[in-house]
Amino acid sequence: MKQSVHNSSVVPGYRFVIYAMTVLMCVIGYGDRAVLAAGMPLIGQEFGLSTTQVGWVLSSFLWSYFILNLPAALLLDRFGPRVVGMFSVVLWSVAMILGALSGTLVQFLIARVLLGAGEAATFSLGNKVVDAWAPLRERSVMMTAFTCGIQIGLAAGAAVGAWLIMQYGWRVAFIVLGVVGCLWAAAWFVAYPAHDRSSTLAGGVSGGMGLSLRPLLRSRSFWCVVGAQCTGNYANFLMMTWVPTYLVSTLHMDLLHSGANTAICYLAAACLSMAGSRAGEWVLARSGNGIGARRRVVAFFLLLVMVVAALPLCTTALEIMGVLSLAMGAIIAALGTNMALLAELLVERHYLGSVTGFMLTFSNGIGILAPVATGYLVAATGNFHAVFYVTACIVLAGALTAWLGPRQMFHAAAGRDRAGNEVQQGAGS
Repeated sequence: MKQSVHNSSVVPGYRFVIYAMTVLMCVIGYGDRAVLAAGMPLIGQEFGLSTTQVGWVLSSFLWSYFILNLPAALLLDRFGPRVVGMFSVVLWSVAMILGALSGTLVQFLIARVLLGAGEAATFSLGNKVVDAWAPLRERSVMMTAFTCGIQIGLAAGAAVGAWLIMQYGWRVAFIVLGVVGCLWAAAWFVAYPAHDRSSTLAGGVSGGMGLSLRPLLRSRSFWCVVGAQCTGNYANFLMMTWVPTYLVSTLHMDLLHSGANTAICYLAAACLSMAGSRAGEWVLARSGNGIGARRRVVAFFLLLVMVVAALPLCTTALEIMGVLSLAMGAIIAALGTNMALLAELLVERHYLGSVTGFMLTFSNGIGILAPVATGYLVAATGNFHAVFYVTACIVLAGALTAWLGPRQMFHAAAGRDRAGNEVQQGAGS
């Protein structure tokens, strides 16, 4: 079993400062996304957008995010979390401010694409930091805590963003969040050690072997992890882009109440996902099956996401918010556990940032489809029923993929396992 590479040359317990700042980075990034979703009714009116056009605008940051996942991860492995984290957040925060200054739809879309470029390294950075700093017993929980930043950020962005939009307009809300991101970037550059273990590994201490995609492409285990991540990400991107609009159209709420109720769902989901992650770690500790047990935990959480199929049957705000909260919490727990599984399966862990970026290239490519497909389905049917049925089928496929594999560790280095064969040790039943 691979051991933790957490830093021992800094103040004991300092890893919790790094954890907190890494989670805060995720909170800020997803808060920026939530402000767009919260302000979309007003932005759509200002730019004269149709329902299908709204779907394209909601997905616009994903275009560059998807394309740049792997390049950003390669830069992360080369320069380390300290430098890449600072520049990434500065870039997307400046993009928020530029979006606020946009006078045309084209300018606004360019700003959103720039934001996606800045956020491309987010999850690779989070996975790399957790792997470098967390002892093995904390890894799955801390990865879920990091992904909880999604829900906390969406909650803050929905509630605070909606209030700012109602009081001062969506442009001011964008500027405020852009300034917050710049402040975080400065604090991160000061707080993160310049020569931590992950930076040393990033500098090329790999026994003379370079990253190679060939063994990844030929690994059944890797593709099973990718498949689970793709389906979870589809549901995740649906929730983070369309929930405020869904509440407005279904429950006839105004913008402020929609933002508040969306925030409640996100916060409840964050609590549920952390509780689920802790329960999953308890199962892992008792089972002793290693990889075999962790993949079953991923499958279980994805099966819980299928509760979204019950949304068309819900008629009250309490019922809808309860189902949304459970589904969102299960999504985050599944994604966090799946990311921890990726780190556990990878032999050359100094390439974890790059391998995570490669996986996210596929999963975010699928995620792009969620807001766009939702726009077309709602325009064609006049409601969200088909959206939730399709999502339930997609996550069912992901649960089956996680359950049936992965069972073996894999390589990511040139000069090792050139035939693409997987390592046999460490396999779970």
